[in-house]
Amino acid sequence: MFNIDFNSVVIWLLPNKLRTIFNVAWLKALISQIVVVYNNFISYRTQTLYKLNHNSQVCYIESALNDAFDSSDRRIYITDAGGEVVTLINRDTDLDALIISDDVEGGIIIHNDSAYYGGSYDFIVNIPYQFSEADLYRLKGIVDYYKLAGKRFDVVVNI
Repeated sequence: MFNIDFNSVVIWLLPNKLRTIFNVAWLKALISQIVVVYNNFISYRTQTLYKLNHNSQVCYIESALNDAFDSSDRRIYITDAGGEVVTLINRDTDLDALIISDDVEGGIIIHNDSAYYGGSYDFIVNIPYQFSEADLYRLKGIVDYYKLAGKRFDVVVNI
């Protein structure tokens, strides 16, 4: 419905007697700005249809992120925040437990803060490598566009 070949339309609408190279070239020059506006419209329509085909479900957010940043390997995924508790390890040589956390001095970091219960995040976006600052802002913009209002997220690099 939206596929219009303006070069063919110009030739079709021109009477046979007037179909000279000069007239066809002149009419194509006249409609060149219409072609530019038409191409902008088609680009906008494609982007809008893509956005309408995605919503706030996790699979669609993952799809949008992988389409934008990792289209070949599709390694970006989303996990729920929370669900992991701080683990205490008792060594035989110590009487006190060793706390595995990054909030306590002397603790060992195993997971980031967003993975523990009581964190301030609702979900975690896991990325396979460190993004540049511009790509990170773009990623956050895409997630902000599709996520539900009031949901908070964290971006974690999984190496």
